Amino acid sequence: MSALIDNLNSSVPSLWLEVSAPRGISSTALLTRLAALVDHVDAINLTDNALGKIKMSGLVFGAAIKQQLKIPVVLNMSCRDRNRFALTSDLLGAAAIGIDAIAALTGDKIPPEESGRAIPAHDLDVFGLLKIVAALNRGDTGEGKAALKTIPSIVVGAVANPNRKNIEREFELLERKSVGGARFVITQPIFEAETARRFIAQANQFAIKTVLGILPVKREAMANYLMDRVKDLSGARPHLDRYGGMNEEQVRAFSIKENMALMQSLAGEVAGFNIMSGGGPSLAIELALQFSLWRKEHGT
Repeated sequence: MSALIDNLNSSVPSLWLEVSAPRGISSTALLTRLAALVDHVDAINLTDNALGKIKMSGLVFGAAIKQQLKIPVVLNMSCRDRNRFALTSDLLGAAAIGIDAIAALTGDKIPPEESGRAIPAHDLDVFGLLKIVAALNRGDTGEGKAALKTIPSIVVGAVANPNRKNIEREFELLERKSVGGARFVITQPIFEAETARRFIAQANQFAIKTVLGILPVKREAMANYLMDRVKDLSGARPHLDRYGGMNEEQVRAFSIKENMALMQSLAGEVAGFNIMSGGGPSLAIELALQFSLWRKEHGT
């Protein structure tokens, strides 16, 4: 049994931190910052060229995290940038270096400024990727023979958006992901408990563990960007509007306070939280450390 899944099955909510790999070839600075999370978080969730921004390979950075920090790694794997051969190869690599879980996702749209230089692959969708994982877990590379009898089982999850207006469609997709083998789901950021509880209840019916996305807001400009540019978060406008007129110090303090209250209110109901870095890890790390201390104190 996977230790990561054991944590998600615990009565104590699991705590993950989402971060992007470095932009260049040096990982020392980011690894130093993430070292503060040792003994505080249960996993690091690595994005996969999120928002179409090129970063170091998650496989390489994930290996460094596991080797140097000994923190479990959940690696996002996007269908946008790889065909089925590349996806299968990376899955084998992830299993070889001991990546703890894969989160299968379609991938963000390529930004308009990159659309003339990059062509999305989309050879597979997320359901096709889940099928590949299931085949590898049976020892089948897709080459017509079972040749991987010694491969460790790949734990796989998916992503979902609790803020979607057509939530019934989101639930239909979630059920298909569960049937396809997803053991957990990482959500887009949530900002209020009612939306979270509605989603958790439905995910529980599909026997899939919910890891709620938590996004600390760093400054008023970030709140405005989320309202104006991220359609998935249109329903969060009442929350994000409250940052209007605040300076950066006030925004950060208010965001920590609001997210701590939200996480505490849901701690007894959800499998875990995934704190998102949103462009830089400083505030996410601060929130993770505060919630970790609260979690240790309250044992819940």
